[in-house]
Amino acid sequence: MNPAIRTTAAALMCVAPWLLAACTFDLWGDKRPPSAAIAQQKQDARTEDELRRAVADASRFGPEDPRLATSMNALAVFYAGRNRPDLAEPLYRQSLQIRERALGPDHPDVVASLNNFAGLYALERQYADAESLYRRALATNERIAGADAASTGVVLKNLASLYISQQRYADAAPLYRRLVAIREKTFGVAHPDLAMDLNNLAELYRLQGDYAQAEMLYRRAAAIRKNGVGDADPQLAIILGNLGAAYVAQGRYAEAEPVYEQVVTIRQIALGPDHPDLAASLTDLAGIYALGVKLAQAESRYRRALEIRERAFGSQDLRVATSLHTLAYFYANQGRLGEAEPLYQRALRIRERAVGANSPVLAPTLTDYAALLRAAGREAEARAMDARIAAIRATPPPGGGAPGASR
Repeated sequence: MNPAIRTTAAALMCVAPWLLAACTFDLWGDKRPPSAAIAQQKQDARTEDELRRAVADASRFGPEDPRLATSMNALAVFYAGRNRPDLAEPLYRQSLQIRERALGPDHPDVVASLNNFAGLYALERQYADAESLYRRALATNERIAGADAASTGVVLKNLASLYISQQRYADAAPLYRRLVAIREKTFGVAHPDLAMDLNNLAELYRLQGDYAQAEMLYRRAAAIRKNGVGDADPQLAIILGNLGAAYVAQGRYAEAEPVYEQVVTIRQIALGPDHPDLAASLTDLAGIYALGVKLAQAESRYRRALEIRERAFGSQDLRVATSLHTLAYFYANQGRLGEAEPLYQRALRIRERAVGANSPVLAPTLTDYAALLRAAGREAEARAMDARIAAIRATPPPGGGAPGASR
């Protein structure tokens, strides 16, 4: 078999970043080559050529040969990972049809095709089509491998991820409960990899307002990672960060503070003092300090987060604009209007350059800047900004919301 068939793959991601490892639509039977991570244009062209030649070579076995389906599937995976659904979809469809005819409907390769095809539909937000294929894959895999098989867990996870991308958390939760039970049976109740699934199930409970269940699962997940991996574990930091967020959502700020402090410590050790993830944790901790009127500690963390992002992303990045806005808001709440205003102005310039002068991304910064102008007695300027905000909000955004609008 051509090496490209065996080694080329692409991860299909859904849009639920708060769920650690929840949103990969697993592509069975393919492995990602080192070159895919580099994503260089010349390497992609070489890989595409190899895969296309593999399809041509497999065609010699006949139009109904499973080897042709395998080659088509590998090429479809490549196109899906390069955001070419127009090329991936017919290949997935033809590969599935060949496998169903040649192997029968109850075959692991048919499940793989259904799973991969569903992942493409999920990326394209064709949710009904994706759900139908995932449900077919799940039912087939339960028949041939069993309801508690590890492979069944893969499909359950992907179907749950599809529901999460639609904010159907109540539908996703029972699937995740089944997944956790399968992983417990497969790995054991204290395996470090189980912690990630417990974290994701906890997030589903949190999003539905069941904080007691969420906290119990976060604590269990954190204990598993700490005992199995150690204190300086980036995934432990993610779990603890989610626990801290659950405390904040309930107004339990005193309990959130030491948790966020622990997250900062872990990320400093595990990731280094200049990692962007550390900036996010410093911002979370600064917010807790600000609520607790530990203003000097809050300011130093906000400033350090801003410096990290500027070094990591450059001065014109939207994430830098978010840090500028956050620090400006912090100053404005203390009446330090002269220090806040230039930060709001910088944040606005960055966002205008990135997304345009009429994007909804600007609205939160404009709103807080208008409040500053009013506090400074500059009512005419504030009213002009209010009019600009109203005009932006009256204009529907093209293709949905845009990134970078948070404070």
